[in-house]
Amino acid sequence: MSSSTSHSAAGGVAPPSARPSIFASPIFALAVLFSMNLLNYVDRYVFFSAGPEICEELHFSDPQFGQLSVSFMIVYTIVSPFVGYVGDRYNRKRLLAFGVGLWSIATVGTAFARGYYDMFFWRALLGIGEASYGSIAPALLADLFKVKSRGRVMGLYYFALPVGGAIGYLIGGHFAHTGAWRHAFWVVGIPGLIAAFAGLLMHDPGRGASEGSDASKAGGQKPTMRDYFEIFKTPSFLFNTAGQAAVTFAIGAYAVWGATFYNRVRGMDLNVVGRDIGVLTAAAGAVGIILGMFVPDLIRKVTRRAYFIWPFLAVAIAAPFATFALLEPVKNPSLVYLFVASVMMASVLAPSNTITANVVPANRRAAGYAICIFLVHLFGDISSPWLIGEISKLFGSAQIIESPIGKFFDSIGASPTTDKMEVTNLTVGMLSVVPMLALGAFFYLVGARYLPEDERKAREASSGETELPVAFH
Repeated sequence: MSSSTSHSAAGGVAPPSARPSIFASPIFALAVLFSMNLLNYVDRYVFFSAGPEICEELHFSDPQFGQLSVSFMIVYTIVSPFVGYVGDRYNRKRLLAFGVGLWSIATVGTAFARGYYDMFFWRALLGIGEASYGSIAPALLADLFKVKSRGRVMGLYYFALPVGGAIGYLIGGHFAHTGAWRHAFWVVGIPGLIAAFAGLLMHDPGRGASEGSDASKAGGQKPTMRDYFEIFKTPSFLFNTAGQAAVTFAIGAYAVWGATFYNRVRGMDLNVVGRDIGVLTAAAGAVGIILGMFVPDLIRKVTRRAYFIWPFLAVAIAAPFATFALLEPVKNPSLVYLFVASVMMASVLAPSNTITANVVPANRRAAGYAICIFLVHLFGDISSPWLIGEISKLFGSAQIIESPIGKFFDSIGASPTTDKMEVTNLTVGMLSVVPMLALGAFFYLVGARYLPEDERKAREASSGETELPVAFH
């Protein structure tokens, strides 16, 4: 082994290619993948932040806006298993470039929507592009960087969430306030095409390149359907996925309905909502992801179950603060509570995605992320926006308002509101996140029991030290 290779390995980076180019650097690949993720979240939050203005102009109801908000996620979830399958077999850079290019076109297409069905088409088309890098990018990062640095690398990659969310809220709030919400999607879509081209310039070191001297051989073996089914025999993978789904349920709820909640229930101006929620999202996400990058590694010095222990603690703390944020009638304390809950929820991203990388063998890692994506979003942010819209409408009905349960919620501060002659109770809808967070904490706690053994089996399978089917028995 050359001295340069030894130095790279020691630094936590997989051995680079021999090309003396900046494009061969793992850092360049991380920057490109971060940019793709950033623009994705900018687009999401532009739509959420401009939601009230979009609904007013195009006459969308709460349930319709909830459906539109998750249309891209429905397609993303359905397509992800297929992308994971081809991502374990074919050129990952080309798949990424195609997907992000298509996503960028769909973002621009959103600006041309004139009704429910064409808006649904453009937002749904986004899901194909998201599926490409959502499944492939984390698997590629796991091959570019050594195991000991994966937690921090995943944290940097998901740092795009708070930054993109903040930018999206600010852009969406600004253009919605000026009545020109359509322009916001041009601002986001064009840079996406540049990111798609940059994806073709990245270096792909090969599947399993960071796993050891024999990893490229083991990681290059094409998995069979039996291998994919073996993923479901990994307890830590299943409990981690279930925990992520519960947290994603809550994150999706706040992302889609947060601006509308503070506008409709707390009476904040849309531009103020965009500014305040944007700053809060950026700050909370930044603090949370930094915690998720470093705290689990500190806990790991005490226990190998650290990547589960920290999400358990974080989600257990988030649940009561999420409740306080929704029931506190005064804006500033409510936002403080929301900040704490958001910090804790954001802090699970890096350790949770690191668990997936560490317990799934290299040659099926893209599929592992795809399966995780499918389940997390199906039971997470696909379900929550629609469910909250329906609960909001249901608890605004006269029968429920006058019922004992309606009076109970009114007594704790979850009162119905009238918006454009329609009575809704968005507060009750949003409170559905609390039991889901409690359930998520439970899943993380149980999953901690299985992590060390599942990591060992995946490591052996990736380095070819044992037969792949045996690794999960």
